[in-house]
Amino acid sequence: MTRLSDEHTEDLIRESLEHLATRAPDGAEIREALAQRPRSRPKMALALVAAAVAIIALGVPLGLRAYTTVTPASPRDADWSVLPYKPGWLPDGFTEMSRSAKPYPAPQTRMWNGGEAGQVKLTTTPLDERRGPWTIAPAPNQIIVHGRVGMVSEVYGDATMLTWSPDDAYVLNLTLYGVRDPRGVGQRIADEMVRDGRARVSGELRFGRLPADLALSGVNLPMAVDGGRTELEATRTGQPTAPAVVTARLGGERPEAGDAAPVPLKIRGLDGFALPARNGRLERLDETVAVQVEGGRWLTVSGKRDRATLLDIAEGLQIVPGDYSWFGKPPE
Repeated sequence: MTRLSDEHTEDLIRESLEHLATRAPDGAEIREALAQRPRSRPKMALALVAAAVAIIALGVPLGLRAYTTVTPASPRDADWSVLPYKPGWLPDGFTEMSRSAKPYPAPQTRMWNGGEAGQVKLTTTPLDERRGPWTIAPAPNQIIVHGRVGMVSEVYGDATMLTWSPDDAYVLNLTLYGVRDPRGVGQRIADEMVRDGRARVSGELRFGRLPADLALSGVNLPMAVDGGRTELEATRTGQPTAPAVVTARLGGERPEAGDAAPVPLKIRGLDGFALPARNGRLERLDETVAVQVEGGRWLTVSGKRDRATLLDIAEGLQIVPGDYSWFGKPPE
């Protein structure tokens, strides 16, 4: 077999991606990006990409992908609690039930529930220089969203995920659970996705004092049977995507005692209690301090720290007005 020259290999890649671009409603953006790419590449990298392109062109159902470049994110929201995208359309009956966010570059998530019609989850992840190039999936798994190539895949055994990049700042993952015709419905939701920028993940709690080695790492706002709940997470400083070390909650549910007996404890000048690490109904539970505050809701702090530390965090928590007006509503 004759070894392909660098220039010939680059031409094959360019022609294959040009073919993909012509399938889009408007391929000008993709063709312009290809025209600006440098023509010199390491031989091994070119050979590997050429092989992937050839397999895609033949329609072989393998998990190989061809790559195109995406500019690292720059026009991102400085406030990681801001939600940059929302569906402009969802099937009738779907209403928003939860929001969550973590510091950049971790993802943000929104969830809509349609009852027996299923659930839809939107995850927004900032692009950055560490994420490398965007991918083009094998032809049967490709989708086109406003001229940009994305992919569709089955996940978790019973769900369908659509992935695409609507701009040079974010990747969107749209996961449909139990939705009839998930690919068709997902394609329409993707086509009608719009910029948001006004919605936020903003609950009723703020950390005050935290140990020097901990920092805020996440805000979760789920809808529970007894109303909205705010959850704050703290991880070791500099590790925002690591599992939470401490979690603070404000909601209507009394913390589970499991197989432990509550120990009376004064918290924020009120009669509360502490619970040691214990076995719960479903899992092992961490050390917890809890108190019922104004309005009958429970303020709890739990985690892998001693009781004195958890109590100090609870004393410093700030309860502020929160926005739950979006609970149970379709996209506005």
